[in-house]
Amino acid sequence: MGIPKLKKTISKYQIPLAFLGIFAASFYLYYPSLSYYFFQDDWFVLNWVRTDDFWSFFKFRTDIIYWRPLTMPIFFKIGQVFFDLKPFGYHLIVFFFHFLNIILVYILFRTLKVSKKISLMSSFLYGTAAFHFVPLSWLSTTSYVIGPTFILSTLILFLTQKIIFSFTFFLFALAASEFTLIAIPILLILKGINKPTLKKLLPCLIISIFYLIARFFIFPLPRTDQYEIGFGPRILTNLFWYFVWTFNIPEKMSTIFFFSKPKSSIIASLQFIRYLILPIILIITFLFTVFLSELNFKKIIKGVEWFILGISPVLLLPKHAFPMYLTVGAIGLFYLFALSLEKLQIKNNLLLLMFSTIWIISSYLTLSFTKETHWTVNEQAISKAYLGYIVNKVEKPAADSLFVLKPADIDFSQKHGFTLIETEENVKQSLNDQDAIQVIYNDSSLKSIYTTHQRELTFPSSIEIFEINPRIND
Repeated sequence: MGIPKLKKTISKYQIPLAFLGIFAASFYLYYPSLSYYFFQDDWFVLNWVRTDDFWSFFKFRTDIIYWRPLTMPIFFKIGQVFFDLKPFGYHLIVFFFHFLNIILVYILFRTLKVSKKISLMSSFLYGTAAFHFVPLSWLSTTSYVIGPTFILSTLILFLTQKIIFSFTFFLFALAASEFTLIAIPILLILKGINKPTLKKLLPCLIISIFYLIARFFIFPLPRTDQYEIGFGPRILTNLFWYFVWTFNIPEKMSTIFFFSKPKSSIIASLQFIRYLILPIILIITFLFTVFLSELNFKKIIKGVEWFILGISPVLLLPKHAFPMYLTVGAIGLFYLFALSLEKLQIKNNLLLLMFSTIWIISSYLTLSFTKETHWTVNEQAISKAYLGYIVNKVEKPAADSLFVLKPADIDFSQKHGFTLIETEENVKQSLNDQDAIQVIYNDSSLKSIYTTHQRELTFPSSIEIFEINPRIND
């Protein structure tokens, strides 16, 4: 094939080839997540789908904070049927939806009249952003991957006047994530608050009202300190962290830098400067681009409102702020950036390549840091190591057997890459109390007790007891 013909072929398939490149970059950043094991809520849902009937998946519950039939019980049931207790297959499904979201961001931006080049760049930024770490690593947070798939589809279909299909996808989205409710105000921002738009959104509004009544009044949410609402400066603090997390600032920095103690916070932050320099450059570039573009103020407001609405369900929860909640809101900032680039007519490949290069390097560094420090990595390692040890030691426990789990020794924990903190119930949390043991042996009569080496317990002689004390030479 000659050079001219090769160029013509590449030009013809440049969009599919670009997506393959974005998929490859995203996969390179996140492929370690494919090996992460079940832990915490994963075991709760696996036990739920093991013991309850299909219709229970759709019931509102007052013992859990969420109603996500599509992305919790149904997702895990499908995984259980096809992959049993092998998390790799579950993760593959999540990665498929993540790649689909990359394409949907491109389609959405093209629908909003953004050029092909800038739309592709926006998809790249979205697909390789560090805020996807938890949704792509912890299976119980798949709602922040699959939910955006249906939310983005809802937006695209509505903007292209496919109202019935848009409403259908809205229903799927609502069954996937409570964040779906933000789709309505986002559409009002994009289309304007007018009678025709409100009329088309009426079915979604009615369903949303019924949903809110059911969730907050008929089946009220459980009370918990973690979901305590906060006002005043806390909101601005939350808003700040969600903004900088969009540009790959490590999540950990929110536990290191405090506005109430700026001097000591800056000193403490300096040891992490290698993870902060590039995100700060990205933030400055973003702000300068928006400022220099002299973009219409209404368009700036659209992007900012989209961002704030995207995180609005959690913005008032100061004790429950995490980057994973950015999977819809961050698109508002990417949209604002795209509009600014278009206004400045910055389509120079070298400039866009430089920004994209800084972006992916910053994401890589942040993710490398996160994989070493994030609690989810530790918890899944505990779960995997303990259950591997238990299954190897206990083949078929009798009904009503009791498992007494003790802390692993230092050699065992180092070999399996986890840390047990003396003041925290890491093992109990990782295995979600009784759930993990009951799931792996498919027996709801089994019980688990979590104790320490120093604590001596006595048990009835009538039950079979398995003492689990993980160590290397055992």
